[in-house]
Order: sequence, then C-alpha cells, then structure tokens
Amino acid sequence: MGKDTKRALVLSGGGGRGAYHIGVLTYLEKVGWRPDIIVGTSIGAVNAATLGSGIPVSALRERWLDLETADVQKMRADDVFIDNLVRGGRHVFDTTPLLATLKGQSRKWLGRPWVMPEILNSAEAHYEVWITAVDSKSRELVYFSNHEKKGIIAKSIQASCSIPLWYEPTQMGGHTYLDGGTISNTPFRKALELGADEIVVVLMAPWPGRPVRTWKTGLLPSLNDELLAIPQRLWQSFEPALDMLLTEIIWKDYQLFETQQRAGDYAAVKWMRFVSPEIPLPVGLMTTYDRENHIRLFRLAEEDARVALQDVLGNGDAAASPLQASGRAR
Repeated sequence: MGKDTKRALVLSGGGGRGAYHIGVLTYLEKVGWRPDIIVGTSIGAVNAATLGSGIPVSALRERWLDLETADVQKMRADDVFIDNLVRGGRHVFDTTPLLATLKGQSRKWLGRPWVMPEILNSAEAHYEVWITAVDSKSRELVYFSNHEKKGIIAKSIQASCSIPLWYEPTQMGGHTYLDGGTISNTPFRKALELGADEIVVVLMAPWPGRPVRTWKTGLLPSLNDELLAIPQRLWQSFEPALDMLLTEIIWKDYQLFETQQRAGDYAAVKWMRFVSPEIPLPVGLMTTYDRENHIRLFRLAEEDARVALQDVLGNGDAAASPLQASGRAR
C-alpha cells in the first residue's frame, strides 16, 4: 500500500445478517487489502469495534459461529413484559444480553469479550473506528470514535444497535440514543469525509434492479414463547419493506456522490465499490442468529466480494498477509 493511500471499510446494519461481513473480511484478508478506517452502523458497529479491539478475522468468525439469538436479546416473554411494566419501556426485546456478550461477562462469553475498550481506545488499536447512533432528542446522526476523547465503549455499540420499537433506546451520558441505521444504515459519507481514497462498502441487500429471487434456508430458530413469536412474525412481514427503503436511500446517496464526483468533488477518491448479495437474503435473518445461517452467509459474501472486487484487488487465490497480522487471537 502506498503511503498516501487511505483505505476505508464501511459495514452496514442488518442484525443477524452481520455474518455476511465476515465473508467479505475473509476475501479482503486473502487479497491483502487492509483498511485504515472502519465505519459501522448497528451490527456493523459490533464487527468494527471487535476488529478495532485487536481480535482478528478468524476469531471474529468463531464468535459468529457461537452467536445465538439469546446472546443478543432477552427471549422469554415474562422478561420482556416485566421490563416494559417496571421500566415503562415501549419495546419488544431487551438487549441486556448483547451488552454482556460484548463485554464477555455472561456465563457463555466469560473471558471471551467482543470489545475491549482498553485496546480499542489506545495506541494499540488496529484501526480508526467510527460507529453511528441517532440522538433521539436532536434527531441527528452522531458518531463515536476511538480517535475522539470519549472513545468507544460497549454502551456506545449498544446505542448503535437500538432499533426503534424492537429494542429499547440506550441511555448514556444524559442522552438517549437509537440505532444509527434510523438515519444512515450505510454511512459511506464518513469515509469520504475522512479522506479515504479506496473504499469498500458492504451492503446486505441487493442494489436496485437486481432479480427478485431468494435462496431457501432451514427453519429459523424458534422462539420459546408463542407471545414472542407474534412480534417476530410481524417483523418478518415488515423486513422486506425496510430493506427496500434502506436500499433506496443508499442508492440515491450513491447517485448523488457520482454526480458530485463528475462535478469535481472527491477527486482524490480512486475507487469505491459496493459488495452486496445478488439476490435478497431470506426474510427473518435480521432478527435471528443461527450457526447454519451464519455459515451460509460467510460463503455467500466471500463469493460476492470476489465478484465485486476482483478487477481491483484480485481473486484471492494467492497467499496474502492477514488483514490483521499482529492481532491477538482471543
């Protein structure tokens, strides 16, 4: 990499589809393309902060293989209803398990955290990391970064994952935060703002105009309580519409970028490429976490990345140094 090149990786939100990021990361590692900056929203924030904590792609992949829905959200109906009655919440699921998972404080994840602020926010950090959230009062997109004084903590990541209605808002520092995807699910503009000239953007839905097909998956993990299955089914009805909305927003923003570049803006950008599925992912993956689905997403994303990037990065057949050669396997 030339000394003047600045590379950025942008990871979009998408819940349980975040396993798709791992396949792209695997391809990038094979071709030796290492980002200087990682920008993430929601589950993209989780993966970005984990990598920034010194955890290599191989160890992040292992974490995804072990990740289950109960590691992210409370699953029992009595837990959810008590939380809403006692705390006056207006949400379906509680993400207290996510916070414990990120910190490595639950019984299952004890001693195996995803995020280590003491590394992420230090000179040892492997990447410059930026994650998004939305301030519910000002209704503005905000960023947390390990290159800013406050840094990134597990609570910041929980804020980035606070999907309105589905999960509770996150209270932190006197502010109430919602999922960053509420305003910017694919924040490639931050990469441009930071001066990146090679940019890989990972989406988890096809670009507009792609054939409307899908691949079949096994039954999604069933919830333990029929009362919780009801909102899950409602979400699955809503998910395709949400995909279309979020994809249209990023498509319009990309078209604006192209117009701006033709007008002479962003002249330093060498290339920006989007990696996305050729076909829509199965409905329901956004809110469920399951090993077999994760494995399938790994494989799909690695091939999609090869197709989208091989003309600028190669096909990944040649041996290359790891994305994070000095990372500590944890």
